[in-house]
Parts: sequence; C-alpha cells; structure tokens
Amino acid sequence: MRLIFLFCLFITVQVIFAQSKITGRVIDFQTRTPIPYSLIKYGNLRTFTDQDGKFSLFFSGPDSVIVVSASFYQPREIIIQNNADLEITLLPEEQNIEAITVTALRIESRLLNSTGAVSLITGGQISLNSPIALEPSLNQVPGVFMHSGSLNTNRITIRGIGSRTPYGTSKIKAYLDDIPLTSGDGETNLEDISLLAISQVQVVRGPVSGVYGSGLGGAILLKTIPGSEAFRVQANFMRGSYGTHKEGISVTSNREKSSHLLVTDFTYSDGYRENNQYNRSNLFSWNRFEIGEKGRLSVLFDFVDLKAFIPSSVDYQTYLTTPEKAAANWANVKGNEDVRKIRGGISYQYAVTSGIKASVTGMTTYSTNLELRPFNLLEEGSLTGSGRFSLNYKSPGFEWNAGTEIFVESYNWATYRNQKALPENMLSDNREIRQWTNLFGLARWEPVSSLAIEPGINLNVTRYDYTDRFVTDGDASGRRNFPSIVSPRLGLNWQTSERTALFGVISHGFSAPSLQETLQPDGQVNPEIQPETGWNFELGIRGKPPGNKLFYDITAYRMLISNLLVARRTGEDAFVGVNAGKTTHNGLELDLRYFGKPIRTINWTVQSNATLTYYRFDEFIDLDNNYSGHALTGVPPMVFNNIVEIRTGKGWITSLNHRYSEKLPLNDANTVYSEALHLINWRLGKNFRFFNLDWKINGGINNLFNTHYASMYLINAPSFGTTPPRYYYPGLPRNYYLTVQIAFIN
Repeated sequence: MRLIFLFCLFITVQVIFAQSKITGRVIDFQTRTPIPYSLIKYGNLRTFTDQDGKFSLFFSGPDSVIVVSASFYQPREIIIQNNADLEITLLPEEQNIEAITVTALRIESRLLNSTGAVSLITGGQISLNSPIALEPSLNQVPGVFMHSGSLNTNRITIRGIGSRTPYGTSKIKAYLDDIPLTSGDGETNLEDISLLAISQVQVVRGPVSGVYGSGLGGAILLKTIPGSEAFRVQANFMRGSYGTHKEGISVTSNREKSSHLLVTDFTYSDGYRENNQYNRSNLFSWNRFEIGEKGRLSVLFDFVDLKAFIPSSVDYQTYLTTPEKAAANWANVKGNEDVRKIRGGISYQYAVTSGIKASVTGMTTYSTNLELRPFNLLEEGSLTGSGRFSLNYKSPGFEWNAGTEIFVESYNWATYRNQKALPENMLSDNREIRQWTNLFGLARWEPVSSLAIEPGINLNVTRYDYTDRFVTDGDASGRRNFPSIVSPRLGLNWQTSERTALFGVISHGFSAPSLQETLQPDGQVNPEIQPETGWNFELGIRGKPPGNKLFYDITAYRMLISNLLVARRTGEDAFVGVNAGKTTHNGLELDLRYFGKPIRTINWTVQSNATLTYYRFDEFIDLDNNYSGHALTGVPPMVFNNIVEIRTGKGWITSLNHRYSEKLPLNDANTVYSEALHLINWRLGKNFRFFNLDWKINGGINNLFNTHYASMYLINAPSFGTTPPRYYYPGLPRNYYLTVQIAFIN
C-alpha cells in the first residue's frame, strides 16, 4: 500500500511540474484599456480576466493554443511559446468585421472568404440602434428595406423581393438559431423576438433556395451567443415617448461543460396613434451542454404573450392633417390581435471522427391568435414541427455538408360574424396542412489557399392539403402538390491579398405561393398557379486596403424573376393569386466603414451604405391592365444610410444616423408615389462602474428634426365606394428614450 501511495504521489508531482503557468493581460487594441471578464479557453479549461484584464492559466508546454474572447470583441487564438507575461489585444467586432466567422451558408467561413452577399449585424450595433425594435439595424444592411407601420406591423424586402406583399413579410426565410420563424406558406414575423436574446444577425442577400429551400429574396438568421462572463445578471430599464417602457432581466452563465442564457422582458407602449397600444411579454432560454468529449447538446425555448391594437393605414388627407388618427373602421371596433407563441428546439451534434460530424435537430412551434377586424373576427391556431439531419465532413482544403430538412404545419383558421367566436356566428372554418421537404448538399473546395469554390444543390417538394370544414356553402376542399424544384448554386471566392477578396454567385431561387394565393374566387384550389422562380447573378469585392482603417463590401447583381405572383384583391380582406409576368432586378449595394485613428483616447467610425436599384416589370398584364415597363411597386430606387459614431476611453459613446430614401411607387400603375425621406436619429451613452456594478446609460432622439413621413405603405391600397385609398402608415414625430442597464458580473 505504501508503495502505491508513493507511486501516485510521484505521478501527481510530475504532472504538476510538467505544466507551466502563463499570465497575461487582455486590452482593447485602440484605447489600450483593460477588457474585464474576457474568457480564456485552453482545451476544456476556462478562466476569466479580472477587473484589470489580468489572468493566469496552467498549460502543458510550447505551441499550446489558447482562445481569447469577450463580448462585442473579435476572438483571437494565441500560440504560447513560453511562460512569459502576455499582452493580448482584441479588436471590436465592427473594426475587424472581415475576420468574423459566418455560418449563413451552412459552411463556416470568414466573412472575407464568403462566396455570397452576406452582411453581419453585431450585438453592439443592435443594442445601440434601438432598445425595442430590429428595424433600425436591418435598415443599415444594403439591399434590405424594412417598413415599420407599428411595433406589430412590418414588411421586409431584400432586393425588391416581397415588396408587393400587402401587410407583412414573405419570400424571405428567417431562423432563430435553428428554429424556423417562417411559416409553411412563407410568412415571416420577427417583431415579437426579444432583442435581449439576440447577439448577432446574419443576412444573406439574394436567393437562398440552394441552401434553405423556399426563399427567393434571401435569409435572415438571428443568433444567440451568450457573453463571455462566468456569471452575469443584468437588469434593463427603458422609458420613451408615448408611454413606451421596457423592463427585463438577463442571466448568463458559462461553466466548464455548459453555457446558459435566460432572458425575460416586458414591453409596453400607448403608441403615437389611436388604437395603438402594444403589450408584450417574453421568456427566452438557451442552454448548451458538452456531452463527453464528442457530443454537444443545445436546447432553446421561447415564449411570447402579445396583445397589440391595430390602427391600420390612413388616406392621404388624414396622413397630412391628423396622422395620429387610426383608420375609422379599425378604431370603431377597437381592432387588435391577441397572440400566444411557444417555440422550442433541441439539437445534438456528435463528432463521429476528427473530420466527420453528425447533427440532428428537432423544433416545434405552437401559436394562437384571436384578431378582431372590422369585417370579421379571425381565430387562428398553428402547430409546426420540423427536423433536420446533416453530416459534415471536413479535411484540409475541402468541406461538405449534406442532409435533409422536413417541415410540417397544421394551420386552422375560422372567421365569425361579430365579436364572439361562437358556432352560430361562424362564417368559415378551414384547416391547412402545409408540408415541404428539402434535400440539400453543399461543398467548399479550396484547390489553392486563395481560391474557394462552393457548389450546392437543393431539391424541394412542397404540398398543401386544404379542408373546408364549413360546408354550408359547398365543400371547397382540395390538394395542391407543386412539382419538385431543383435549385443549384455556385459560389466562388478569390482572395487576391491578405485583406481583399473577390466573389461571385450564380443561384436559383423560388417562393411557393401561399395556400390563399392558390384558391380561386369560388374557394376551389387553382391547379395552374406556379411558384415564383428566378435566377441571380452577382459579383462583389470586400476587404480592407493597407492601413486597416477602411472596410468595403460592394456587390453588383442582376435577378431575373419569372411567374410573378400577383395578389389580386377581390374584397377588403380577400385576394386571389395569379402568375402575371416577369421582373428584372438590377442593383448595386455598397457598405463602407472607416475607422478613425485615435486622437488621444477618442475613436470614431464613419459608416455609409447605399442601395442603388433599377427594378422593372418586364411583362406584367393583370386583367385589362398592362404594366409592362413600369417600376416595381414598393421599392425606392435609391437608399443611403450614413452613421458617425464616436467613442472615448472614458466610456462615452455618441452617434448620428442619417437615412435617405428616394420616393417609391405605391401602385402598379405608377400613378401614386411616396415622398422622398430624410430622417436623422441621435444617440448618446455612457459606460461606467459604480458600487461594483457595470452601468450603461443611453439616451436618444429619433426623428431629430421632426420630419413628417410615412414609416410604411399599403401597396396597391384599394378604394371602396367613395372612400379614398389608404396608402399611409404615419411615422413617429420627434420622440425620446432613455435606457439603463445595470450588470453584476462574477
């Protein structure tokens, strides 16, 4: 026994003395100030920097690699050569954006080496732009145009796709981590997501059908990335104009084998307009666990409880004289939506070998909505289930990802004659089963270190089953199986220098019509209507010139769209879908960012992005109307965003944001146009430490010069009887807000 004890003691001493101790300090590259709570990882070991940015860690020997990361900074890998004291500098995400890793095309690469038009919005940008809405951040992405009629009414277009959707967002795919936010008929809602849960947004501009299936416009991917701290509790408070306030708490924990994020918040607003109250509660949880040496389990849960009143759009005279008024018919019935949503997802990734990983993901969403409208009461309920299985193989110079994704949604909807959802008041009762399946394959081949070739292909099968359960006026049940659609994609990236790359893409895209668009006026399924399809051709360049001060991302593209889907209105709340022609989308997107040299302890950034477009109906004949040659409805031909941001070493930050949007056509005939828009917002904030707590206080003035404008338009607004068409959702006049964040970090 004594010999065994001595042997174990000898081995333990050998292990301890075989290790070396490294000490270091992590600081901001430009301000030279310490970065506390940075995460230092060495294998499965983790440690954190203290308030002065200092850390110590045992490592096994020369050529060991540590990974250093911190919230809002670009991570770095450091190779340790000896046990000397290290000084490690980190660049803010925005200033080293070309080196950030993106996964928007399902194969990991640096943004600089991406083969497509991918844009990144960092957590720092999101928190600075708005405490309650994603709209200001998305509108800083070239090619993206987001209307916001109110907190619960939005429309997002990418490269003009979806611009003619009447009330919401369509033909764009969206995901919250792995959970689809796009319904089975192509509708997307982002407005009910808590911004406290979002750490990064990746936007793919242009068709993504070769990767995600239906999505002619592109994809918006919301990412949850917990901070680097071992333990953090943060309280968030916001007060703004028109009775707007928000309260929330977020908890972050990083342990040796797991990471966790819990967010709960509450948002309320009286609104600027009549019948404009908004009341939303969110509960969000994200957890990741390391299972053994090869497995990783991720679990996500999101709950939304929302009641929002609907002021709707108004006519031009009301918009000019009394923009605070709601549409009379919506105000009379106090129209509103009452929504509950539960989203959940679980994903398991297993390293089969050093080069092969298998991943399986399952997601579900359940939602209900009771919407009171002037013409009826709408009752909705949906249950969605989806799953994805993929295999990823990676070796030097080559990577491929292949698998299948299945989506099934049961959507039930009924309308009632008045404010009571009772059987005797029923006007319609319907069930839709929406199903699609994607088989996808993607590869990245680097024949030489400076050249990447990414071929991809997707096979989609979409099917709708419709059951008319209100047969008093006849049974209109039917089924629509769309032909299988093959969507290829080929992307290239040529890195011409250490900091510059050229890229090009040829891709096919499609968007299936919603089931409502497949129904004929008599309620029967139209067997002739086809998905909207298109080809995309683009060339771009991104990078930094010598000096590391200017980042540029410039893309020219041409999209050719066929089988244009037109929602022909047959009543105040009734549409019929038809394939009515072709459009051409030509455009130029520019994203320029200049990072100024520090003047003492002051850093400044200037960002300008622009979208220049020439979108036209090539062939567009709707009944007796020939709109061929007209400008595409709902898209401005020119948009500019200019941002000046100044940060000091003392924690002050201020920014001035200018947005210009040229006038856009409001109807297909191009007889009604909006006005051109100049909008300026200002922000001021201070970060400091007080009572051993980290404080962030930010305030802002939106619409600084009190511009009268419309924040959203109802495209092709109808006119019934003698009432004028209601094109306009009035935007907010000058308004103010103040946010306070208080964090305890261990």
